[in-house]
Amino acid sequence: MSSVMIRCPNTGRAVSTAIETEPAVFRKLPKIASRMRCPACGEEHDWSVTSAWLSGEPRPLALVPQPKIEAA
Repeated sequence: MSSVMIRCPNTGRAVSTAIETEPAVFRKLPKIASRMRCPACGEEHDWSVTSAWLSGEPRPLALVPQPKIEAA
């Protein structure tokens, strides 16, 4: 079992949704919005499987923070 993770939009930290599932089940979850109270900032956040990943699994590149490149 792996924890379903999201990124807190306020702190940028990866946080658990407190949901645990198998990778095969996670891939079949519907793309509907869910809501959770964030353990990192205390606010409520909406999330869906399109913005989530499983702990211990590689995250899609779209979810990995990219460094900002400043023009010279």
